Amino acid sequence: MKIKAIMIASLMLFSCLMTGCAGDNNNNGGSNSGSGSMSGSDSNPGDGSMAGEYDNDDGFFNDDDSKDGNNSSDSSAEGSESGDNSGDDSASGTGDNSANGGSAGGAAGNSDGSQNGDMSTVDSTAARISLGAENLRSTLIGWGLGKERDELSRPVDAVSAQEKYGKYSSLFIDNSGEKKIYLTFDEGYENGYTAKILDTLKETGVKAAFFVTYDYCVSSPELVERMIAEGHIVGNHTYSHPSLPQCSDSEVEEEVTLLHDYVKENFGYEMKFFRFPKGEFSEKTLAQLQSLGYTSVFWSFAYQDWDVNSQPTPDEAFKSVTNATHSGGIYLLHAVSQANADSLGEIIKYWKSEGYSVESLEALL
Repeated sequence: MKIKAIMIASLMLFSCLMTGCAGDNNNNGGSNSGSGSMSGSDSNPGDGSMAGEYDNDDGFFNDDDSKDGNNSSDSSAEGSESGDNSGDDSASGTGDNSANGGSAGGAAGNSDGSQNGDMSTVDSTAARISLGAENLRSTLIGWGLGKERDELSRPVDAVSAQEKYGKYSSLFIDNSGEKKIYLTFDEGYENGYTAKILDTLKETGVKAAFFVTYDYCVSSPELVERMIAEGHIVGNHTYSHPSLPQCSDSEVEEEVTLLHDYVKENFGYEMKFFRFPKGEFSEKTLAQLQSLGYTSVFWSFAYQDWDVNSQPTPDEAFKSVTNATHSGGIYLLHAVSQANADSLGEIIKYWKSEGYSVESLEALL
């Protein structure tokens, strides 16, 4: 009987141990699964592309080889905004992502990687976001242009996007067909050429739009003041330059309103035009920006001008821009480019000689 009792006890102990081990394995599996989902947020390639997550229902957002080198997609043109954050540029070819890593998943980070502690102190005003936005698609769309042009030499993709998303106070192109051009510059950090650009604009009587980040406003306040004083638009390019579709509703609002309030308090200027970092947006974020009183500005032309270590010559820059001249064009240029600064006067002269007027975005409101 003693032997039988010992055998039964041993069997029970063995069974208990096996059950406990299975429980541990299940728990580990769960936590590993959880960490796997977390790593998914870190698997985005540094060039700003979101493989598998683009909205391929719209033909012009496909990530394929048909995109024009001069009118490039966000992986080349807005991956540019590589010129847009100083910390970003030194870290990677796309430059935009220094803040993205922090802000997409939580509080936005500075270009040096530190966290902005005051991000969480902004009161959420979600009530300002229309209820309808909750049902809109949140799929990340990377804005890019294909090669196809219509009879007015306009990028078909920009015309289509304007027709589809214009209802959200968004500008991709002026669809009026009139010979008007709109000049915009992205400013993530100062590379020594903005003053020359402003000089040229003043000499030619042209008003442009400059989309700035918080870092730019803090590091180059005198240039922001000059933009305002000379009648140019200063646009909101977010506080820390994250990919907004990867942010929560409250983070999107913080990225917009923190910079909006800073510029209003320090420069006495009320911003109303917005540009999405890297050109990454969703229907939902378009509606959010609209609810915050902003007009979102994209582009119908961009080219590889942001890489300060691989600049075109002024003549190459001139040809890239002028060969893509089209009615209603919204042109994205990066102010970090010496080639842009050196060729801008001749570009504007060419446009005017061809019967185009260079207008302020204000004319489209």
